[in-house]
Amino acid sequence: MSARRWAKFWWQDWQRDPALRMCSLAARGAWIEMLCLMADANPVGHLLVNGRTPNMRQLSAVLGCSERDANKLVAELEENGVFSRSDDGTIYSRRMVRDKVISDEASANGKKGGNPQIKPKKAPKVKPEEDEGLTPTLNQQATPTLKHQEAEADTEADIHSLTTFESERASTEASPGQAVAVAPKSTKTKRACRLAENWHPSPEQIQFARDNGVDPVKTVAVFRDYWLGVPGSRGSKLDWDATWRNWVRRDQDIRPTSRPTQADRRAAVNAAWAGVPDIERV
Repeated sequence: MSARRWAKFWWQDWQRDPALRMCSLAARGAWIEMLCLMADANPVGHLLVNGRTPNMRQLSAVLGCSERDANKLVAELEENGVFSRSDDGTIYSRRMVRDKVISDEASANGKKGGNPQIKPKKAPKVKPEEDEGLTPTLNQQATPTLKHQEAEADTEADIHSLTTFESERASTEASPGQAVAVAPKSTKTKRACRLAENWHPSPEQIQFARDNGVDPVKTVAVFRDYWLGVPGSRGSKLDWDATWRNWVRRDQDIRPTSRPTQADRRAAVNAAWAGVPDIERV
């Protein structure tokens, strides 16, 4: 008695096989019966019974149908390309033969200790302070440092510090007797700040708004409410006087032009007719 064989049966592959889907329900049933014979054959995947190819009368007995129906079902399967034939005409399943080759190769590799094409991964290098068991050391940082968004003043301070450092290094590396121009150090870097809740423009700022045709009273209320409501570093500015002037200029650009009134249009018409000479009988 031959050894019992099993194989992975993928339901989706059976349903999505286009060659098999073109066959009738009876042909698909005949094919699954033929696969059962192929799984028990030697070599696996070939339609053999006791090492010999069954004739159509013997195959019809296995399928449980007449010899005429067996011929019709096999012809339908072959016409749609469900199976292939070997050089001697033996029917075989391409999928089952391929799976048997893969299984034999895996079995041979298993006896030799595994797949020779797969190289073992190198063990990662462990630092001395980390090679102390599963519990992390106290020197190991538990969580990464959170990155914060830099404000404009912080960025300018970093640039200034870097420039000062480069200047000092250049002065120390210069040759003896050679004068090196070093940029003067700034007394204090101006940092960004938020607008005060009771902020009010100075007389110069009010006059600047009036010179640009902007109502300072209405503009102050909108300006203060807007910047107090901006969250985070976006609401911080280095120079609020410059921010006010830019706000006034923007308000001047977007301010709608006043539409002429009915009196203005009537005055324009009268002025136009005033320049027309009076002609008799007209």
